Amino acid sequence: MQKSIGLGLALALLQGVSHANAEPSTSDSYEARARGAVRAPDLTTLLSPFVESCGAEMRELDRARCRSTTAFLRQRLPEQTFVITSNDPAAVDVSGYDAAVKGYHVVLAGCIACTEPIPIGPQHQPRFVTLNAPEKGAESVAAGVTVSKSTVAFDDFEAAKKWADTERPFLKAEFLFQPQATGADFTVGMAPGIALKLVGARVYNRCNGEILVSKPPSVGFADRPPVGKSDPSCVSAARAALAEETARDEALPDELSKASISQVMESIRPRIYGCFEKFHVPGGLVLTYVVGGNGTVHSVQIGSTFAGTPTGACALEIAKEARFPASKRPRQQFNYLFFLRKS
Repeated sequence: MQKSIGLGLALALLQGVSHANAEPSTSDSYEARARGAVRAPDLTTLLSPFVESCGAEMRELDRARCRSTTAFLRQRLPEQTFVITSNDPAAVDVSGYDAAVKGYHVVLAGCIACTEPIPIGPQHQPRFVTLNAPEKGAESVAAGVTVSKSTVAFDDFEAAKKWADTERPFLKAEFLFQPQATGADFTVGMAPGIALKLVGARVYNRCNGEILVSKPPSVGFADRPPVGKSDPSCVSAARAALAEETARDEALPDELSKASISQVMESIRPRIYGCFEKFHVPGGLVLTYVVGGNGTVHSVQIGSTFAGTPTGACALEIAKEARFPASKRPRQQFNYLFFLRKS
């Protein structure tokens, strides 16, 4: 009886959605591929036909019905696209801060159940569930079903840290998939697995629906909590972020001090001196900076002594890369003098 119940639920699901994604789309986007997709129910029900054995313990009549229903579902379910949000921690992996890229590396893996197998079918057989079969020789199930690798970069470390604190904890993976009738089974060690056909994948912020990564590209937002039903953890995080930002803003200096400017200039002095060593033209090189309140350089100019010279062009490129501390003053202009001469 347990087996017939599982197949019956899968059949009922199919009857309700079998024509839902029949409308073709001319533009290839995540939303276009998701048109008509059905939110996946319990995978135990949905994937039951693909592991159903219709065994000898069943009565002959029940076994015949089971085989007929299973064959029908194995043919028809792969025609329907489903959507599911993965709760597997291996689905979205964010690296630690990488100074070389000024940000983080994000790996999206086709994982619905890569970390631990989940029960599938009436016998509750433990199965790994992935999007496509894992590559042979991969060091883990997740590593064998990588969907995309990308980088999230920022202007400065503070912005990167803020993202890590307020955005990264709420990233989720969403997949569009179709069940597969053939080539779906695989084995990892002694544990069996079942592979789904990947139709689309994306990483989004479950609190605000913003898309971080999408294959194919998304043209809108992902679903987010409806008004009045916000996730308490999202609300708490937003309040904490606002309080932290307010406290940080209040602690900022009114403007950049001479000491903080000198500290930044000293950090680029060796490279500026490298311009002198390259062209051997001595003199006083004046840099005129306009810096924003967040510490980024709005503009920088070379003084008349080296304006339009190779030494000045060399120094200008280096000067543009400077990053200053933040301050309350939205725009600040100052000059800084480098003496270029043999030491």
